[in-house]
This record gives sequence, C-alpha cells and structure tokens, in this order.
Amino acid sequence: MFCNRSNVKYKNQYKTNQVQRGTRMSQKLLAIIMTATLSIAAHADFNQQVVGGVVAERGEFPFQVSLQRTNGSHFCGGSLIKPNWVLTAAHCVGNSNMQVVAGLHDQKDRTGTETFSVKRIIPHPKYNRSTLAYDFALIELNGESTFRTADLNHSEIEIPEIGQDPINVITSGWGTTKEGAYTLPDLLQKVEVPLVSAKECNASASYNGRITDSMICAGLPQGGKDACQGDSGGPLFTKSASGDFSLVGVVSWGAGCARPNKFGVYSKVNAVIDWIATETQ
Repeated sequence: MFCNRSNVKYKNQYKTNQVQRGTRMSQKLLAIIMTATLSIAAHADFNQQVVGGVVAERGEFPFQVSLQRTNGSHFCGGSLIKPNWVLTAAHCVGNSNMQVVAGLHDQKDRTGTETFSVKRIIPHPKYNRSTLAYDFALIELNGESTFRTADLNHSEIEIPEIGQDPINVITSGWGTTKEGAYTLPDLLQKVEVPLVSAKECNASASYNGRITDSMICAGLPQGGKDACQGDSGGPLFTKSASGDFSLVGVVSWGAGCARPNKFGVYSKVNAVIDWIATETQ
C-alpha cells in the first residue's frame, strides 16, 4: 500500500476503524479492548527512534519545525528556509487552520520555542494528489523566527549505484517509530540513510516506474531505516563539517515504512529552486 507520511490520514483511518469495530462488538467487549489499549499506551516507550534511528540532540537541527493542529497535536514536519518561510509537503496543508512551532525538541516541553500562525500557504502549481509529483508547499508565517534556517540544494546530485560508496543524508521528525504504530514519540528523532538512484528506486522490485523527476529516494535495500507516518513535510538533508545544513528533499511518501526494497520517497528540492525563489522574494 502506497501512502503519504503525514499523520492526518493515518489518524483518521484509525478512528474510522475503531468506529466500525464498535458497531460489531458488545459494550462489554469494547470496554475490555479499550482498557487494554490504554494500558499499552500508558506503558509505551515514547523515547524510541524514527524507524532505525536515534533521538536527536536538543537544538541539533534548528531549522526543523512541527506543523500542529490548533490544539497542539503534531501532524507533519517542515523546514525553515527563511525567517518567515517554511518548506513542507503539499499533502500536509489542506487548510490554514494550524500553527507552526519552531525550536521544538520535546513535544511535551515548549520551553524556548516560537509558535506562529499561518499567513498564507502556497502549494506547488504542479502538485498532483494522485502521483504526489511536486509534493511541495510553502508556508508564510505571521512573524519571523530567530532560529537558524536551512540552505537549499541547488545542484543535481549524481547518486552512486548500490555497491558503490554511498551519499548519506539525514531525515528527522516526530513520526511513528514503526509501521502500524498509533503513537508518536515526544522527542525529535533522526536517521541516516543513503541516497538511492532513480534507476534503482524505479525497479520492478521497488516502485516500478512511479518515481518522477521531482522525486528522490533514500533508504537501504534490506529496509530497517526510514521516515514514517507523521514525518511528512520534514527534511532530507546533509550536514557539512562546518555545521551547514543543505536541504535535499522533503518527506513525501512510501510503501509502508522501512520495508525491504521500498525506499523512502522525497520531493526533490533542486527541482523547484526557481519556484521557491519567486514565491519567497
């Protein structure tokens, strides 16, 4: 099953399933199940990793933002590219009824963070909901963040074939730590993965031709490391020895999470450099 990595569809899907089950179960049985579910959630380890990754250091990725509903619940990520502009995924931003939190590490601790309302949202004009081509959106904030922004990768990356020395990149977010999980971690997670060539990602064992020029893939053939639901819109980036961040991609979609040969698919930043420059000038 191909799906985006936002937490909107995922949570709605779970809620619908629960309602359907409720119509088929007695009140007593449903109560038992709900009690068991709450017990599991209460003892869950919220300090887990993005699939196959680790907890990021506080302040390690200052450009990372959390897109939240007005009640403070996280549903997607994003990247500060200017003090008042965020780059995210188009499938994350159906409406402007949200807030953007910068400088966040722990979803339960807002100390030192900045919260902004949304001035306007600009989806990419070529965004296709069916194929998720050009899955980009720009969010203009009602105010300017003081946190460090990420640079944009302008050049085409020559990706080595599998077996050659890889180009490793990092993705980060507050998404689920395994496919099918119902809870999100409190702490920002990160995972390092190698870029994958379009040829490899488009192979019949992987996505069989679905990868377009506006997409870039990353992950391991054996699986085990990936972004997941709730990470959508977040960054795929490199970090130089001097500490500079270069944004290569935006978390977009994939078949499940961290499955063998089902690499993570990201919207490719250098495909939309001119559009970003025009809209944010």
